Amino acid sequence: MGPTRQVQAWLRAVQEIESRAAVFRVSFQQRGASSVGSSLRSSYRLGCEAGECLKEVQRLKTQKNNLLPLLIQAPPPAVVPQPISSASIVDAEKTLSDIRSLLEDNEAPVIGIYGLGGVGKTTLLKAINNEFLPRGSGGFDLVIWVIVSKELDVRKVQEDIAVRLGYSRPGKGQGQTLPEHPTDRVNTLLSALSKRNFLLLLDDLWEKLDLEAVGVPFASSFRNGSKVVFTTRSEKVCNDMDAKRKVKVPLLNRKSSWKLFCQKLGREEDQWNDRSIRSLAEAVCQKCGGLPITLITVGRAMADATTHGEWKEALMALKSIPVELGDMKEVLILLKFSFDRLKDTSAKECLLYCALFQEDHNIVISVLIDYWVGEGLLDRGCYPDSIDRARNRGLVVITTLKAACLLEDGEDKGTFVKLHDTVREMALWITSGEGDERGNVFLVNSGEQLRHVPTPERWTEARRISLMRNEIRLLPEEPRCPNLQTLLLNDNEPHLEEIPGGFFQFMPSLRVLDLSFTEIRVLPPEIGSLVELRYLNLSGTPLESLPMEVRNLTKLRQLDLEKTWSLKSIPREAVSSLERLQSLNIFGSNYEFRAGGEGGGSDGVIDHEGRQLCLKDLEDGMGQLTELDLSITWMTHEDMQAVLNSQRLSASIRLLQLQQVRLSSVDLGFMKALRRLEIWDSTDLEELVFNTNQLSELEELVLLSLPRATISWKDGNVFVRGPTTAAIFKNLRELSITKCEALEDITWIRQLPCIEELTLFGCSRIEEVIVVEEVTVDNVDYENDSFFPKLKWIWLYDLPNLRSICRHPLLLPSLEEINVSNCPELKKLPFGLSTAKNIKGIFGENEWLEQLEWEHEDVWSKFSSYLNQLRGNITIFGGTRHPLLFPALENISVINCPELKKLPFGLSTAKNIQEIYAEQEWLEQLEWEHEDVRSKFNPYFQPMQKCNITVYACIIAAASEWCNCICQI
Repeated sequence: MGPTRQVQAWLRAVQEIESRAAVFRVSFQQRGASSVGSSLRSSYRLGCEAGECLKEVQRLKTQKNNLLPLLIQAPPPAVVPQPISSASIVDAEKTLSDIRSLLEDNEAPVIGIYGLGGVGKTTLLKAINNEFLPRGSGGFDLVIWVIVSKELDVRKVQEDIAVRLGYSRPGKGQGQTLPEHPTDRVNTLLSALSKRNFLLLLDDLWEKLDLEAVGVPFASSFRNGSKVVFTTRSEKVCNDMDAKRKVKVPLLNRKSSWKLFCQKLGREEDQWNDRSIRSLAEAVCQKCGGLPITLITVGRAMADATTHGEWKEALMALKSIPVELGDMKEVLILLKFSFDRLKDTSAKECLLYCALFQEDHNIVISVLIDYWVGEGLLDRGCYPDSIDRARNRGLVVITTLKAACLLEDGEDKGTFVKLHDTVREMALWITSGEGDERGNVFLVNSGEQLRHVPTPERWTEARRISLMRNEIRLLPEEPRCPNLQTLLLNDNEPHLEEIPGGFFQFMPSLRVLDLSFTEIRVLPPEIGSLVELRYLNLSGTPLESLPMEVRNLTKLRQLDLEKTWSLKSIPREAVSSLERLQSLNIFGSNYEFRAGGEGGGSDGVIDHEGRQLCLKDLEDGMGQLTELDLSITWMTHEDMQAVLNSQRLSASIRLLQLQQVRLSSVDLGFMKALRRLEIWDSTDLEELVFNTNQLSELEELVLLSLPRATISWKDGNVFVRGPTTAAIFKNLRELSITKCEALEDITWIRQLPCIEELTLFGCSRIEEVIVVEEVTVDNVDYENDSFFPKLKWIWLYDLPNLRSICRHPLLLPSLEEINVSNCPELKKLPFGLSTAKNIKGIFGENEWLEQLEWEHEDVWSKFSSYLNQLRGNITIFGGTRHPLLFPALENISVINCPELKKLPFGLSTAKNIQEIYAEQEWLEQLEWEHEDVRSKFNPYFQPMQKCNITVYACIIAAASEWCNCICQI
């Protein structure tokens, strides 16, 4: 259904005012070219015209408000499925039935589900959530799932609710976010939820949650049938929450316990050859007390037990456990039995290490394993193994822990893992000193919104300390930590700015130090006293210089300086003496690498801290370096040759970012280990050369602002028209091509077998993505094979000549979302009845969505429910959060952009800037990387008061705003 006649008339009026604004812009820019008298007359005429235009704009604004009731925003999905991990629900149908009945009970607006940790409360709540999937949201407009956890974070709860209402999280997504002010946040949620009949599912409450303080309209909404259901371990929390109905989740009976236990043993219930062993197994099962989590973990722990002796020993180990579980202490002892059954000592240590992360946290596997590597938990023998080999062992450990049901998959399997809150509680109990006799003491206060660190006295016995994800401002002066091996202070930005001089003085055993994403600019010289340090992470900090004392860290294996956008100095002597360094990450840093000559240094430059690290130093020193992540700005022929001629560099570079390349042609096929390649802002670059059989490890490719670059292909040493094999870049998962105006032919992307994300933005010459008629590659048949078998997300922005993605329907079996903006010639998607069976959303401007053509009515019917209009504005820098160079930028004007909080400016940005022109209020609220960047650009601020804003700017801003409304009507 198209726009109404009222809306069409309003749209035409908006187009007319936009045309007048365009003419006005030309006249306004030319007004100073004539004589003074003529210029004054011209200005007077323009002023009169502007006055008339403003009146028309105001009229359109009023008219727009009258049309707002006709707008229909695409709603978020009524229900989001929740994966049910561990065991499926056993013997819980009666409990589920009770909860279903209470959901239909008008006298039960708040329902509490309580029981022992690990009894299956979360699994039941997920089952309730997922029961609404086949029938939409049942009697509710919206089902909202929120994990609360022990360390209550009201702001996170608010954001989780807001996301289900269609808002975006700060820094993620393109939509509107919740206001910053606490009162405004609450009022926004109150207003939105009051209009809905919602079901709010709150998992894992440990204390009373004031619903109205969060923004949940406790009284008014519940009269409309809205409900809150929560899980907790405590009946007292149910009472504190005024739960009108309470459901206790019972322990499993004997029969159900045995069924689940045998399931985890990998045996049938009635298939036991030895009755005496079965009798012992039943006794062990009975010791688990009917608690699902203990039945699961103990069952998995005993899966390989085959003798009487093993089962007798297990029963003896559990002899202190009563027949009926009375408190969590007994549950923890049972879980510790499963923990003790792990045969690999390093696997035990690795599991305990997971407790350093906050509760219910999705732990990034690669980060976790690098911590393990740093501690030496994955080494075999007296000497450290290679990082790659140790990481492979780490993956084996994770598989082992998941098989033992002590670790779970996170929200993205293969990327994250999670620790069940009861297993984490067991790990913290063991490392508190109470459950372990070896002095393996942890101090864990992660994600607790702390502003002050625990007293230094508590640090004395600690072997591992985690204070990550807090708001800590000050550190103790000279903590005594003779046993400390891991210290995690990461993600304390923007508060943690300084490290006291004596802070590191008494940490002789420290191996892992994470200071990433803090505001630390200077490392004290005392860091050189950490002679046992093996892992140092300074990524995402405003660090300006690496201190010379780093050279004393002779056991360092990993040094991470990624995204250190203020880094100017890396003294050669600070790094080149690190003979055991295996991994050096300077990707996305501001440090300027050069090839270096015989004199060494950065292009021969010597600053006050001595000769600077150059590419030649990386080749000549650091004999164990096998993993190198680099950013090179102003890459010259000499820089390229330094990499080309170095077998070590070409074999070790994993991540490479090139900015302002000063070459006409670049061929990086010799980099066999390259996993991520970014090339930015290079007006001199005319040719990118790729080889059909190279870059097989490449996972991400980003091409940004290469206005003259085209892509050429080689087969061996011979140039060919295109790739000559069925598959290229066999591991490439993400491809982003932005502002590459010379690029025309990208048909080669059909030969990316693992591509998951595809972004094409601002490439004016691209007309067709896949030209199937030209397929000449062996074994490629569009009718039988699926191009893009793993492609999940497509973004197509600002492609004025794009006419087709493919002229034939494609299967796209994994596609979840496609976003299209400002692609006026694209009239049809490559969709058929068998296409995109996992699709979740098709996003575009409303006008574009309405004019889409379909193969036939059945195809439209299949996909019509997934059509959604784009919200907000498209990011003009392709989503980057990095500072950009803008070497020729002179002026920037910002008018009426209230959500733009930050410019992509760093210390090396916009060296020719003359003016930053904007409203005073907006200038004052701008966020900066750090104070030095603000200081650099402050002299160029040209504030304008609202009453003095150029009339032309008002018209353009107003016309733009109303034109944006076209997409929302």
